[in-house]
Amino acid sequence: MESRIKAGTLNDEEEFSKQLEKLKLRITSLHEAIPCMRQCSCLSSLLQRMYEIREGLNQLEKGLLRTHLKCCISPNIDIPEEVILCLSRLSEKRHGAIIVMENEVNLDEHLQGGTIVEAAVSAPILENIFYPGSPLHDGAVILRNRSVYKASVLLPLAPHTSELEALGLGSRHRAALGLSQVSDSLVIVVSEEKGWISIALKGQLYPNLGTFALLEKLEHNLMDDKL
Repeated sequence: MESRIKAGTLNDEEEFSKQLEKLKLRITSLHEAIPCMRQCSCLSSLLQRMYEIREGLNQLEKGLLRTHLKCCISPNIDIPEEVILCLSRLSEKRHGAIIVMENEVNLDEHLQGGTIVEAAVSAPILENIFYPGSPLHDGAVILRNRSVYKASVLLPLAPHTSELEALGLGSRHRAALGLSQVSDSLVIVVSEEKGWISIALKGQLYPNLGTFALLEKLEHNLMDDKL
């Protein structure tokens, strides 16, 4: 398993290097074209180049996030790219959400209520579920076998703590933490108030302070566990 992860990481590194090199060439080209901004006929071309650079950076960030989550949290948990794309959009719009990725422990005994969905995982479906005012936006979405199993599910709440209060985190984060205390599921929360993306796993909550700050915190906790 470890050798496969290392091989996959090496492949990811090569792909990221290629993507970065392409972005560097695009940025260099854009820099050289700046004097042309005085010519209105060139502005649309420059805007298109900037759009392509921004899209390239978005794709690179999603790939890096997926690789880091897999390496730093658990090699057994594979977060679909559609989920990562959805989280980015929900965070930007500040639409609150809880997404549970069931692992080896069956969750049925810990779930209350909810509506059976049984649909392939896709960013539009998840975004529609968590759109404010949607009939299913309250509660959690359960992902089982890489499909959307249930929506609007109630999870067991962890006790309220001073740490959660200090961070201004409420019932969604308590629910995420509560389920992570009784299962091996990965629970991802998007804060409606802050737009933070937080993660709960094995009874530990990782509140998001920005993508890279979150990854840094996960890596530090991993290193602490090894010491």
